[in-house]
Amino acid sequence: MTDFRKAPDLDLIERELKYLNQFEEHAESDFASVADLDIWKPTQYEQVYLPGLRLLGISAISKVTLQNAADLHIHTQWSDGDKLDKIIDKALSLKLDAIAITDHDEIDGALKARRLVHEKRLNLAVIPGTEISSRDGHIGALFVTRKIPKGLSAKKTVSLIHEAGGIAVAHHPYSPAWIDLVLNMKLGCGDLIREVAFDAIEATNAVPGRGVKYNIQVVEKMRENHINIAVTGSSDAHQAQFVGKGKTYWSGNEGVFSLYKAFGYGFTQGAEAYWKTSEKISYYRHLVLSIIKNRIRKFSSVN
Repeated sequence: MTDFRKAPDLDLIERELKYLNQFEEHAESDFASVADLDIWKPTQYEQVYLPGLRLLGISAISKVTLQNAADLHIHTQWSDGDKLDKIIDKALSLKLDAIAITDHDEIDGALKARRLVHEKRLNLAVIPGTEISSRDGHIGALFVTRKIPKGLSAKKTVSLIHEAGGIAVAHHPYSPAWIDLVLNMKLGCGDLIREVAFDAIEATNAVPGRGVKYNIQVVEKMRENHINIAVTGSSDAHQAQFVGKGKTYWSGNEGVFSLYKAFGYGFTQGAEAYWKTSEKISYYRHLVLSIIKNRIRKFSSVN
């Protein structure tokens, strides 16, 4: 059995740091080389540097596989969420490996966030994404670098996400019917998860209290219909304090590139954190006010 508890090899750490330093030094030019591509491509900073920091000093590195965690559904001021800097600060404080910025029908906030982490050399990867308001419900697009048109069918929306090289996620497929009625729009794709070629389903959309039953419904529907694809866990945070309440876990030593590949094999898992009473009160106060505000604005969100 390999002993991982022995004293660190300082010479090994020094050599590895020297190797990783080149990726930190060239983080901005690294990002510039992929920023304008039509199809997402990981930077060396995301694929080598960030996971490399976690693997520092492990002599039996070939026998180690990292477990990684991300929050893959977060909103910023580019739609109806919190300020981007507050979102990033919260993710860093939680030591998340990655976050996905998924503003409603917008991509600019996600692209800016990804650029910022490279410019500031932050220990966080940002997956560019968007939450698309299809006429059948909200659909997450991860690893995309351009906007996807809204108002199309779920099938067409997913097809366009795939053309853009992205990962299509059925966000909160089951949601309260009364909210759909109040907002006069569908928030989830429902039973279309059986028919549309989603790459993943958000089985855990972090919501306290009775809302958990809709997550349970997702799991039950997947089992009943033998839907064996990846699942995600996400906060769907519109306030920075709730970032990380839902997480997606995956294994691999290439950071978000490992996540991209894991979606193809269905090797992801979602989980939800605990809620304090004060957090629940804050969440539902914000929820009610937002439903009223977004009903007036005819905006396709509840938060």
